[in-house]
Amino acid sequence: MTTTLLLGATGMLKAAASHAAWQAEECVLVSRNAGVFSFGNAALDARLIRLSLSYEDEPAFLGALADYAPFDLALTWIRPRAELLRAALDALIAPGGLLVEVMGSRSILTGESGAPSIAALRAEVLAHQPDITYAQVILGFVHEGKNSRWLDHEEISAAAIAQMEMPLPRRIAGTLEPWDERPH
Repeated sequence: MTTTLLLGATGMLKAAASHAAWQAEECVLVSRNAGVFSFGNAALDARLIRLSLSYEDEPAFLGALADYAPFDLALTWIRPRAELLRAALDALIAPGGLLVEVMGSRSILTGESGAPSIAALRAEVLAHQPDITYAQVILGFVHEGKNSRWLDHEEISAAAIAQMEMPLPRRIAGTLEPWDERPH
């Protein structure tokens, strides 16, 4: 049985979550409001195991997820500084599984005193777990003439779907440069 974890995927990643759910036999959807979430398709919704959880309580959160692990695919959007949670989730991925981790544009910025970026740290950590395929999606922005805008939900989901279909170590959705031309 293939089991997919969808974490933080009910908003901007809804289309990507739907894509992942169609390919899974069982799909664990985690969100604070998972109980009321719907893809709008009865067959797809029937594959969902809804866990209404917040990862603020990491032990309870991870305990609930462990009941459904290991995951063949995980699509995640997690706040930037949740390093312990991220590391614990890595252990729930099945050998040969795929972890698609979506991160905001600031995740590639070097930390204070030249510390590596969150994205670089994650890539380094997962490089030492050869039985997991790790694929980052870094969200950028789009230039439109003299202006720029943040990516829309469809563009974000398209990048996540591309990582599920043809994983790369890092895929930039949109552009990140020049940094000072990003939307404010």
